[in-house]
Amino acid sequence: MRHRDPIIEELHRLREAIGRAHGFDVRRIAATIRQHELEGLAASVQQRGAASAGGEGAPTGSRTVARTRRSGTATKSTARRPRAAAAKR
Repeated sequence: MRHRDPIIEELHRLREAIGRAHGFDVRRIAATIRQHELEGLAASVQQRGAASAGGEGAPTGSRTVARTRRSGTATKSTARRPRAAAAKR
């Protein structure tokens, strides 16, 4: 009998629970993840805005937020691929 890793077992349980909660629909799971990421981003921007109110801290302009929403991270390029090219991949 194989020894089972408790961490791997917990990951399998979590995966199963998330799948059941969303009807095993990958698109619903992805939409939920995106929503949570945007909520976390909004909280992060608000915290930075409060910290920089005295003129200190990193800038929190709307360009950074918009760039992050489009690409997933603020460090990636803001250029967007045409939809036709994206569909081919």
